[in-house]
Amino acid sequence: MVDVRKYTTGFIRPEDLHDGSRQERIIHVYISDKHDCPVLEFESGDQLILWSGSNGGRAMARAYGPESDNWIGHLVELSLGSYVDKKTNETKEYVILETKSPRKGSDNGGAERVDPTKLPAPMSKSTLKDDLDDSIPFK
Repeated sequence: MVDVRKYTTGFIRPEDLHDGSRQERIIHVYISDKHDCPVLEFESGDQLILWSGSNGGRAMARAYGPESDNWIGHLVELSLGSYVDKKTNETKEYVILETKSPRKGSDNGGAERVDPTKLPAPMSKSTLKDDLDDSIPFK
């Protein structure tokens, strides 16, 4: 038997999701030398580039933390999204990444909970005004 995944897999593109969304489990994360951004490798053998500034990378970091080693083993859902390019007025497609499995040691589906009692108290207007009022004269 021969594992032929290296001949039948590749980078996931929007057209790969025209038949519907799919769930994938992450088995490896590396930084692309060519694009200088993270790439998720899945059990299927397919890969997804997390372009700099994309929401996919932000979603992964929010759900599982900033260390890519913590992303391995998690389940994500890939679906098709679209937007209108304001310059050309064309509708363009992109891949939406949604985290599905909970963060290790969490029961909240990967969402990070914030304890409202540990948030800093909001500054009152007078406190903010006093804070910005300095006595350095302009010359």
